[in-house]
Amino acid sequence: MTIDPSLVEEAEVALHTAIPFDVLAILAVEARYPAGLVAWTEEIRDYYKTSAPTVQFAHVAFAQLVGTYDDWTAEPCFAAFARTHDRARTRLVRWDLRKPGPDGQPYSLAQYLAERHEQDLPTSAPPLTLSIEPPPVVERYATHPKFGRGRVLLRSEGKTRLEFADGIRTLADSF
Repeated sequence: MTIDPSLVEEAEVALHTAIPFDVLAILAVEARYPAGLVAWTEEIRDYYKTSAPTVQFAHVAFAQLVGTYDDWTAEPCFAAFARTHDRARTRLVRWDLRKPGPDGQPYSLAQYLAERHEQDLPTSAPPLTLSIEPPPVVERYATHPKFGRGRVLLRSEGKTRLEFADGIRTLADSF
């Protein structure tokens, strides 16, 4: 899946930040839209306005996670990133709504991939099949003044082994 650049731009304007390449890749692989980041981030901000006005959520949420480091049954937690103007530099954090830290807990892309929990991940994708095709056979030919046209079988150490109409011969490469 590809993400429409105009949708990315709309989300970035609403969020007042660039969306890092890592996060855009996650959205594309998981077939999600950047507008979801805006919705989650606004919901978290609204939650804190009503329940804990002193807490500031200065990040952008991009995925809902299961549990916390201490209690894997607790919810809700979010994978989030620090606001940035440089798409190539990503600082991911785990954000626990019930126990927010000033900057969230440091988090990595590898942790996200291991722990992600999305209810609406596409499940109808066909299984990935890998196949290795043999390289195409390329036959090479050479022409000799006495023996005519012959198929090259092997070249090594300054000699060429050729198959002519009247048999196989090994000739010096200088022929």
